[in-house]
Amino acid sequence: MRKLLSTLLCVLVVIGSAFAQSRTITGVVTDNLGQPLPNASIVVKGTNIGTTSGEGGKFSLTVPANTKSIVISAIGFGDFTQTLGSQNEFSIQLSTSDKNLSEVVIVGYGTQKKRELTTSVSQVKGTDLQNIPIQGPDQALRGRAAGVNVTQSSGTPGGSININIRGTGSINASSQPLYVIDGIPINIGNYSQIGVGGQTMNALADINPSEIESFEVLKDAAATAIYGSRAANGVVLVTTKRGANRKTRVNINSYLGKSEVYRKLPTLTGPQFIEQMQEMVRNRFGASVVPSQLGLVGYDNDPSSYPTTNWQDEIFRSANVKSMDVNLQGGNENTKFFIAGSYFGQEGIVIGSEFERYNLRINVDNNLSKKIKIGTSIGLSRSNSTRIQNDNNIYGVVSTSLLLGSYFPAFNENGTYGRDPNASIENAIANALEPTYNVANNRILANGYGEWQILPSLSFRSVAGVDYLNFREQQYIPSTHIQGAGVRGDGREGYTQDINLTNENILTYKPRIGDNHDLTFTGVASFQESKFESIFAQATNFPGDAIIRLTAGSQRVAATSNGSSYGIVGYLARAIYGFKGKYLLTASVRRDGVSRFGADRRWGTFSAASVAWRVSEENFLKNSNFISDLKLRASWGQAGNSSIGDFASLPLVGAGQNFAQAAGLAPSQLGNPNLGWENSEQINVGLDLGFFNDRINLTADYYIRNTNDLLLARPLVGSSGFTTINENIGSLRNKGLEISLNTTNINKRDFRWTTNFNITFPDNKVVKLAGTPFASGFASWVEEGQDLGAFRGFVVKGIFQNQDQIAAAPVHSAATRPGDIEFEDLNGDNRITTDDQRIIGSAVPDFFGGMINEVSYKGFGLNVFLQFVSGNEIYNNTRAFGEGMNSVFGQLSTTLNRWTPDKGESATLPRAVFGDPSNNRRTSTRWLEDGSFLRLKNIQLFYNLPKTVVQKLKMNNIRFFIQGENLKTWTNYQGFDPEVSTFSITNTAPGTDFLTYPQARTITFGVNLGL
Repeated sequence: MRKLLSTLLCVLVVIGSAFAQSRTITGVVTDNLGQPLPNASIVVKGTNIGTTSGEGGKFSLTVPANTKSIVISAIGFGDFTQTLGSQNEFSIQLSTSDKNLSEVVIVGYGTQKKRELTTSVSQVKGTDLQNIPIQGPDQALRGRAAGVNVTQSSGTPGGSININIRGTGSINASSQPLYVIDGIPINIGNYSQIGVGGQTMNALADINPSEIESFEVLKDAAATAIYGSRAANGVVLVTTKRGANRKTRVNINSYLGKSEVYRKLPTLTGPQFIEQMQEMVRNRFGASVVPSQLGLVGYDNDPSSYPTTNWQDEIFRSANVKSMDVNLQGGNENTKFFIAGSYFGQEGIVIGSEFERYNLRINVDNNLSKKIKIGTSIGLSRSNSTRIQNDNNIYGVVSTSLLLGSYFPAFNENGTYGRDPNASIENAIANALEPTYNVANNRILANGYGEWQILPSLSFRSVAGVDYLNFREQQYIPSTHIQGAGVRGDGREGYTQDINLTNENILTYKPRIGDNHDLTFTGVASFQESKFESIFAQATNFPGDAIIRLTAGSQRVAATSNGSSYGIVGYLARAIYGFKGKYLLTASVRRDGVSRFGADRRWGTFSAASVAWRVSEENFLKNSNFISDLKLRASWGQAGNSSIGDFASLPLVGAGQNFAQAAGLAPSQLGNPNLGWENSEQINVGLDLGFFNDRINLTADYYIRNTNDLLLARPLVGSSGFTTINENIGSLRNKGLEISLNTTNINKRDFRWTTNFNITFPDNKVVKLAGTPFASGFASWVEEGQDLGAFRGFVVKGIFQNQDQIAAAPVHSAATRPGDIEFEDLNGDNRITTDDQRIIGSAVPDFFGGMINEVSYKGFGLNVFLQFVSGNEIYNNTRAFGEGMNSVFGQLSTTLNRWTPDKGESATLPRAVFGDPSNNRRTSTRWLEDGSFLRLKNIQLFYNLPKTVVQKLKMNNIRFFIQGENLKTWTNYQGFDPEVSTFSITNTAPGTDFLTYPQARTITFGVNLGL
């Protein structure tokens, strides 16, 4: 035993002595023009040992004595490998050639050079988003990354964004990607407990986009499988800015601007509305009948005697938007820091709506010694929202601006709100200003890490993180409001707390096995626990509207509290290998356990592999003047989706089943111990191609993504006591082609023009369902063999012109008359019934994408961003009300072209008839529209003051800019905005528009100052 211990001790002494021998190298890094380059990375090749250059580009690094070479890299420049030999002092100049391939890409639990990637990853840099007035990081991806479809469901300030990476991947579970900020998975979604319509809040709006260094979107399963059970819908990695080895710099960024509605929908004047109302009554009940005989008040007079109120003019406004961001960035070789504070304020273009956010970020990295490094990332935010009812809600503000008749004034002569005595909806202005609905959200996103360089080739990193969210909302509808009058005031309050704790432990080994081999092993042990609690209460019958706290309400309507939690444990092994930089291989396997699933399916394994061949490094192509880069890629992988209810697998008992004031419990859910996660399997083949020294870069990917074991509720017979049981029984298929093209069109000393273009051709199909097809939303339909996003309804054939046509056609209704719509008899039974419906369209586009052109001349610059979508349909349910011509609701001016005997075949709309006895308003192709659009999403013009002027002012940079957002949209869609989804974050009913808050057109002016 003693001999063994003595031997081990000798070995350790020898190893320690070997690593104790070291040398110090120094040098200066310059750019291609010979100017000093601070913050360049200097790393011992094949290890994590490194430093960064400071002011003047100088660096000093202690390296093992046997070090043969170092690698120097910097953003915007190609890598340079310096052989050391016996020399200890170096002068290194970096070149801009090959810079795209040398860029570092975050891949999860590590980084890779772009040229080394074997998977499908898109990158969006934070500099691309500078000065753009977006609320959260999710908006930043719109139109900028191939395969990423971003839909802003509503223009509500602080509202939700729907992101699908390579299609919708589920029916009942979430299809949103996993967001990881600085290595920590975060909470997303809507925490509101008080319904105000289809619009929902967005937890990602708490994050300040100006703090972000880069986004990496992991798209194929080989890239996402490292996150296992959470990664089936893709992963978005967000990296925030960090300190630098240089003198502290202070940056101030600020802008002010105005927002307004892009377009308004034309409506009838007061006289036109009354004329149509009288016509509706006559067409239904006869020429001698007037509206008052039906109990309708105020419609009988001469139409010309009525005033006109345009309710949209009353509720839309020119709204302010403002932002102020101050950050400090600097440090030295041992300690680096980034500190930022910001304010963002946005008034909604609809009166009564507003969003503001305060942010503070502190990122610090410190080298305690040559081998130990620690750091922290702390993000604090406070957001306040003033909300209004809207979206899929006839009592909303935009809603009532369209649904109210235009025949009465907004205010009476005595100053009170004007109201329609025939409608149950409120004055649009009162809807905006009278109710109180305030939301306050406090959030902490923080992590701390420690990193130990055990050996030059072996390192260990441990990260502990917390995502703490505290969400409070308060709503009060006063007794002076139509909705609150019957209960003498209606108050509601909700509190939600969500704590997500994460620990990631990462071991990285980079053995040195010769100059031709690059090998990296990564092992990860991951632990996550999330705890959720909420409280909600409601009271009515208040003594007045001055005190809106629930204690003032004498009638307690509701008081509930809920709590939930889940845990995830994961273990990952990954190997990345490269031979001569030409033959590349990545393989990984992850084992996850998730508490949400049944006892028999709690653990799962997710494997992936990818290969790439850099053909351009072969001798037959290496010296080509035409092809500068050619890489072929292929990958396969599996990932899971665990985004379901925390207790979906368990038999549950529900509380609140009370009787005669006695508390009661009752079974509420059948358990299923075999319930597991949805499994996504994806195949990807890709091509990376560069021409003319990478002046032209093309990336193309074709993917097939099959999602199996969908979490669906299988119908049960009623005698079981339950209607459904959760099972894994469905499947989806997404496939598509993604193309990205980046070109440097002109690159002169004073003039530069680049273009970035991407386009995606998606295809989505429901392969298997549990039971029969089912409806969703207003017109959406889920059926095997159809798009997930299909619309189903009747097919309009034309308008009946006379009674003979009605007699010769299939039977519609006994009340059908000339001027009513003729529908297709699809099953040939000579009757129009529910069986005469079919798939009439799809919300899934044929293609979507974006194009960015950046032009700079001396100090001037112009950036133009175009976004496009083509081939999708929108079900415009707003028109079903605004062109219904059947009730007291306000009508669009398009109804002036309604059928009358005089217009005959020239009319494009059916007759106006009270009550719609022939059901002209039924779900049909009448309301389906082409949703294609081309949008000038953003244009920015800026000017950088000359360095000579800036230096005289003792500053680093001064930039002035003006930019416009949503300036112009080319579309045939008749609604407010073709980028719409009333049902917000939905899998089964996308592409529906019903009284939705539109996006704003915004113009801002600002300045960027560097001190």
